[in-house]
Amino acid sequence: MGEGGPTTRWRGPARRLAAVVAVALAVLTIPIEGNAQADETFVFDGAGDAPSISLIGDSTLAGVRWYYDYGELQRFNFVLNAESCRRTIELSCFSREGYRSANVLAVMESLDGELGDVLVIMSGYNDPIATIDEAIAGVIDEAQRQGVDNVVWLTLRTSSGVAYSDPQEQTSLATFEEYNEQLLSAAEASDGYLQVADWATYSNGAGAWFETDGVHLTSTGVDAVTTFIAGSVERVLAGVDINPSSGPWTTLVPGTEGDVVTAVQQAVIDAGVELPGGVDGVFGNETMFAVAEYQRRAGDLQVTGAVDVATARALGVFDVGEDDPAVAPESSAPDGGVESPSEPVVAAAEQADVTGGGSGRWLVLLALFAVVLLAVIVVGRRRRQPPTRHRRHADQPA
Repeated sequence: MGEGGPTTRWRGPARRLAAVVAVALAVLTIPIEGNAQADETFVFDGAGDAPSISLIGDSTLAGVRWYYDYGELQRFNFVLNAESCRRTIELSCFSREGYRSANVLAVMESLDGELGDVLVIMSGYNDPIATIDEAIAGVIDEAQRQGVDNVVWLTLRTSSGVAYSDPQEQTSLATFEEYNEQLLSAAEASDGYLQVADWATYSNGAGAWFETDGVHLTSTGVDAVTTFIAGSVERVLAGVDINPSSGPWTTLVPGTEGDVVTAVQQAVIDAGVELPGGVDGVFGNETMFAVAEYQRRAGDLQVTGAVDVATARALGVFDVGEDDPAVAPESSAPDGGVESPSEPVVAAAEQADVTGGGSGRWLVLLALFAVVLLAVIVVGRRRRQPPTRHRRHADQPA
């Protein structure tokens, strides 16, 4: 038999395999209903007479399209444009999806007349610190030019678990803290036009909502953020001022110093808990033990010794309005670490069962890809190992 024997034998299966691969790739690239592809604006107009809003963000918002889950946002008609590595007014960095997206201001200009009643911004994690004030002012000016009623800007996360820095290492936790301070200042100066939605405090301790960098969303986090945004927008449309009275709360742990520690120490003493070191503005071991004792006596707080949002509220040192529907209840993990707020997580899990076409679809696609890959490996091995009868034929005398 000539050299073409084995090749001819496997030509049929190889063709069938190629066909399967082609089908699999075609399925993988079929746009799923409700899915915004990379570098494009997604438009949802299925909310009837509901208000129209717009959402522009970086990769912290892009999770809603990566998971194909728009959740409570569908209570509104909306346009959404969210891209990885996006900056607000400067040239964006190269994204994880392999291109450089337009910045926030350029997207706003491209959507002239389509921004609706409220513009939601979830961006800033890639903005250099020197451009923050200009970025905020630029967005406000352009939104006003287009006749948008209000801008709602989500605070950047600043909890101790945040480890993100932009690819060019121009940002850090300190940058995000500065961003939030400037957002609050700009909101105060805007006479109510800029409304700051305190996502940082709302998500404080919600580790299950985020990837390991502390800012990018998991599937559960997508449900949480869409619920949070929808609630915030609804209240702004109703004329409610949602601006927090102070900056986002960061969990206090040993080593923290400053006026906020002084306030906590005094509140603990006022609550009847002994603090041997007194009020010195330094969160040391004695303060930790005193906080743990306060939590133990309270009965409804997790005993960790750290001052999370729930403990801060109970002590009266932090108030964003406990009756505010945009504020998540808190719970803590049994290992002493702060964990996800319980009620929003349960709601998110229930919603995922109903709307989770994204994750379920991807499981099917991944399974299909695995089958195709296995077939490729099997066929490759069989082609490298000719059938036994061909080896016997080759061993016979010529």
